[in-house]
Amino acid sequence: MFKAIDLSPRVGSEILADRSALIEGGYSRKIEKLLVERSALVFRELFLTDEEQRRFASTIGEVVPLGEDGVSKISLDPMVSDTADYTRGAFFWHIDGANDRVPAKATMLTAKVLADGGGDTLICNTYAAYGDLPEGEKKALQGLKVRHALEASQRLVHPQPTAAQLTRWRTRPSQTHPLVWHHQHGGASLLLGATCLYVHDVSPEDSSMLLCRLHDWATQEPYVYRHKWKVGDFLLWDNTGTMHRADTYALDSKRLMHRTTLQGEEAVA
Repeated sequence: MFKAIDLSPRVGSEILADRSALIEGGYSRKIEKLLVERSALVFRELFLTDEEQRRFASTIGEVVPLGEDGVSKISLDPMVSDTADYTRGAFFWHIDGANDRVPAKATMLTAKVLADGGGDTLICNTYAAYGDLPEGEKKALQGLKVRHALEASQRLVHPQPTAAQLTRWRTRPSQTHPLVWHHQHGGASLLLGATCLYVHDVSPEDSSMLLCRLHDWATQEPYVYRHKWKVGDFLLWDNTGTMHRADTYALDSKRLMHRTTLQGEEAVA
């Protein structure tokens, strides 16, 4: 049994599937196809264990070896996660691995502990957003490249960083990518997010305005799915044709997600 129910016209589908077949890869081809078509897939109250999450993830890609055998604890509590400070950057629209040569293929979360308020996860479909741009705008974007760096997203959290913070951020990789990602399957998407530092070969003023304008366009309501969590929910999204963010919640919240990320398979071109 496998059924996909669209949650909005442009983005997000709920998946009803046999649990065992799902975990063992019985629907892997359908899921990979739907990821590109629908951006975000929801499995309500699936209650995957870490081992089941890893097993499922391995049926649709190569698991990035982060955390405990590919499952990372996402929390703002530094006693739970050693990346808690960086996690505050997740309140802003971004893609995972934008600072890498090959961004992650997909990301998935299981909800373990919910915030008392806020904490929804939002996914925007950057295929649809690009597709709806006027043709003249699409032509104007061709050939433009953007520098992505951790510094850009962390400045949103710490707008007046110390020299030590800036030095630490700049030890992390940074990368230049085309603003429009032309994928091997023939589709194209906008590559935006909080990691955007500047657009190459334009003035700082024009760079800032272009990135803001495209961000506003891509995050309009028709392109966005908002997931309101229940404990045990499992959410999977295509990292190559989306941006995502967490809705704000208290910084002392015990909210806890278990995340698995799939290794990127396609360089940006």
